[in-house]
Amino acid sequence: MVFLQSVSMILGGRWYSLATLLACKTSAANKIHTLIWDGYQQFFRCYHGLNHLADCFIHFDEIRHRLAQPAVAEYALWFHDIVCVPNSQSNEYMSAAVAAYAAEQMGLPTAFAGQAAKLILLTSHQELADSEDGKYLADIDLSVFGREWNGFLDYEHQIRAEYGHVPDLDYRQGRLQVIEGFLSKDSIYQTDYFRDRYESIAKRNLQALGKQLASQ
Repeated sequence: MVFLQSVSMILGGRWYSLATLLACKTSAANKIHTLIWDGYQQFFRCYHGLNHLADCFIHFDEIRHRLAQPAVAEYALWFHDIVCVPNSQSNEYMSAAVAAYAAEQMGLPTAFAGQAAKLILLTSHQELADSEDGKYLADIDLSVFGREWNGFLDYEHQIRAEYGHVPDLDYRQGRLQVIEGFLSKDSIYQTDYFRDRYESIAKRNLQALGKQLASQ
């Protein structure tokens, strides 16, 4: 709990720094702050919570200088998992819609909201990004695959807990499809930066997890 409180404080400062940079209405920024925190602290979120956001921003800060529109990308990261319904195929679309709503509430330009929404949709990992910023955002979301093995297993256990209502057999089959989907790609990561750092270990992790699930 202490760690979560610390993360919440750090992220809170970060949110208001971005809101100030974007010249958002203060009252609206406060309202959206509450919306974000309530969303990411839903009781069933074992992985897609504030800690995931904090981890994403660690990677974001490493590559911020490489982005054409860092403020748009940072805004998109805040909302990329704001809607998280296990088994839903529309989480990214709904998250993009929430981001657009929040942008309107805070007086941000429609074009800004549209750019952020486009980045959020890329975190479904169904298609390749058509911009460098999009590639970096998608890679940040998948950086967890490049953790050392025990850290990667922690992530997998957290995902399993989020899908606790799903029977073991159904979960294993679904998870194996996800793993096979990533391993069938020429590269898991779309940028040289993340490929150089995480591609090899990410593939090893996914391959080992796939074997583990298949043997159960």
